[in-house]
Amino acid sequence: MNRRVLVVDGTGRGHAICDLFVRTDPTVTVYYGPGCAASDEPRIVSVPQIRLDDPATALDFLAANPVEFVFVSNIDALSIGYADDLRAHGHQVIGPSRAAAMLETSKEQGKVFCVEHGLPTARYAAFNEPDAARKYVHEVPYSCVVKTDGLTPDGDGAIVCTTPAEAERAVSRFADAQGDDFHVVIEERLYGREISVFALLDGEDYLMFPTALDFKRTLEGDAGGNCDGMGSLAPHPDISPGLVEEVRRVLLDPLMAGLRAEQLDYSGFVYVGAMLTAGGLRVIEINARFGDSEAEAVLPAVRSDFTRLCDAVLAREIGKQELLTDDLVRCTVALTQGSLDPLDPDAAPGWPFGRFETGQPISGLAEVDPALARVFYANVAQDAQGRPVSNGGRVLHVVGAGATLDEARARSYAQIAKVSFPGMRYRADIGELREPLTGWTPQALAEAGTPAVAALP
Repeated sequence: MNRRVLVVDGTGRGHAICDLFVRTDPTVTVYYGPGCAASDEPRIVSVPQIRLDDPATALDFLAANPVEFVFVSNIDALSIGYADDLRAHGHQVIGPSRAAAMLETSKEQGKVFCVEHGLPTARYAAFNEPDAARKYVHEVPYSCVVKTDGLTPDGDGAIVCTTPAEAERAVSRFADAQGDDFHVVIEERLYGREISVFALLDGEDYLMFPTALDFKRTLEGDAGGNCDGMGSLAPHPDISPGLVEEVRRVLLDPLMAGLRAEQLDYSGFVYVGAMLTAGGLRVIEINARFGDSEAEAVLPAVRSDFTRLCDAVLAREIGKQELLTDDLVRCTVALTQGSLDPLDPDAAPGWPFGRFETGQPISGLAEVDPALARVFYANVAQDAQGRPVSNGGRVLHVVGAGATLDEARARSYAQIAKVSFPGMRYRADIGELREPLTGWTPQALAEAGTPAVAALP
């Protein structure tokens, strides 16, 4: 039986999801829209005419190319009601509704959801007036994180601050950029080690996927601002059976209860970004899709037939399923489009610092040893001769796998050395573990028990 599905995405995460389908199910063909035209995998068929900002383009494709179901995994699409529109036209769809996706697209709504449904999170307040926000950061007795309420194109919508002066500058930056649309959430800065929690939901229950550790800062040593992610490790280096049960009890079970209580139509992946603090788990934010670059590190470990798992989602039977994974550690490193000439003050600074060039020829992809590392395409196009060229800020993700973290890291960076394009930039320290800025330890987490919900100030 030949099966056909459509994945709506166009990122490294999307490529990893498509790969998961075809790797675990030899009968499936995945249409991938808008996808990546540079991909040469025969059962992943890019559909460039599908647009993430226009569900009508997917409907036109589906009218001529029927599939069994559609998997919408891109937040830009979900935020405009892509899944809702396709369902309204009679298609089987996996993906949260626009209302459910607002848990990510509105930081304030995500925080309110946590407080109302017992998910522990940092103290916070929301503001529509810059002066009130500036005053607030000088009044609270803790360091702050200033977040714009909505989505940002490069994942730079959260500014982590140490002093009130830094927080005030962050408020002013958002005020200048947003004008009359100013809307920020200011929350207590959490200290500890982050953990990315993932699950596949069917609207009634969930199946937990492996956890990961994301490296969000742009520069080595976790310096620079936040971005969409410079690399990830999976599984999370601190994971244990006890921590898995704590994640279920403190995060995922209350999340599902809250979704049911609010009657939010939520199927597909959820990504809970959390912090392991000395006081227990705390939610940083809820995301209505898989993480990117975590997907590239987590999903290659899955051995369960993903098409069948999606069948279970549509039948609302995901709670009866078991997830099979291998025992390997994976380290993924993002290769980004940096400046073509860092010494030229007029040159584009590169991603995510500002403008970046595209169309840079990529060499060495065929030299990567697939037994040691995988390459996922994020922003890759083809030139007139069909050769791969860069087409965005994050271009490629190289994923090394090994029995240990050290082996996975070494394989990732060894294969990266075979790839090049003008201006290629990446962090050289993905996977290096530093002590968290807190007294957090696994023992402290266990002693903390179930943390209390942080109330509105």
